Amino acid sequence: MSKRIKVITGIFIILMLSAAVSISYAQNPEDEALKKGVDLVRHDRFDEAITEFNKVIAADPKSASAYYNLGFAYDKKGDLEKAILNFTKAIEMDIALTDAYYNRGFAYYKKGVFDKAIADYNKVIEISPVSADAYYGLGLVYSQKGDLDKAISEYGQAIKARPGFALAYDARAVAYVTKKNYLAALADVNKAQTLGFRSRPLKGVSTDPGSAEKEPLKASNNRSGQGSPTQALALTVAGIIFLALGIMQLIRVMRKVKIVVNDRIVIPLWLSMIASPVMLMLAIYMFIAARQ
Repeated sequence: MSKRIKVITGIFIILMLSAAVSISYAQNPEDEALKKGVDLVRHDRFDEAITEFNKVIAADPKSASAYYNLGFAYDKKGDLEKAILNFTKAIEMDIALTDAYYNRGFAYYKKGVFDKAIADYNKVIEISPVSADAYYGLGLVYSQKGDLDKAISEYGQAIKARPGFALAYDARAVAYVTKKNYLAALADVNKAQTLGFRSRPLKGVSTDPGSAEKEPLKASNNRSGQGSPTQALALTVAGIIFLALGIMQLIRVMRKVKIVVNDRIVIPLWLSMIASPVMLMLAIYMFIAARQ
């Protein structure tokens, strides 16, 4: 291979590597629309947010994040039927999306469809056994069903999963008052206040769920936490290039190959000794990033 071909090949590899890294961090239009929609929801501009999320779905009909956010926006508008429909679509796209199960369960709770709410909260616990929010949601449902012993048990599980869960202490205190266990209620009220929660007047079973709805919105267009296909492909290509360069440098070190540029400049062997592990580590990083 002539020196000119070698130089052209080297430049081509560098350009490919630069392009791959740039593409991997580029923001695609769907992500921009999702972020804009999330910001609109947080400013209570639900109709505009719905428009943005529908744009994402039009471009990517399998976007679990878009359906989840759309359901969240409808929930905030008070349209529980459409909220449930879109949370269900999000679950169809990503069966492990616990936030969708949780918020669908909360929507069922607000509609008074308690058995379906229980099923969704239990699904969250099946996926994430330490979900304090799901146990708290179950406590709310059982309180409304009149099963106070079960409610108290679920609130206890929520507190066990998150010892600083002031809202769960407060809700359990309400259940204790209904059962006329005033000492236990007072202990929970004191604990909630110690944690900075301003307890409500204790009047028995409450229909106020407090902040039971999960607030985090998915601001990126992903499935199961993975990046977009374009980003994943670009990172994979970059990883392959880094891997190839690292192996080439390693072979040079092992065989002690002498590289001379323009018959004058000698590239020292120690440079390849440094470059080889750096390139290989960058390759590993790119492959890991492509899977996230």
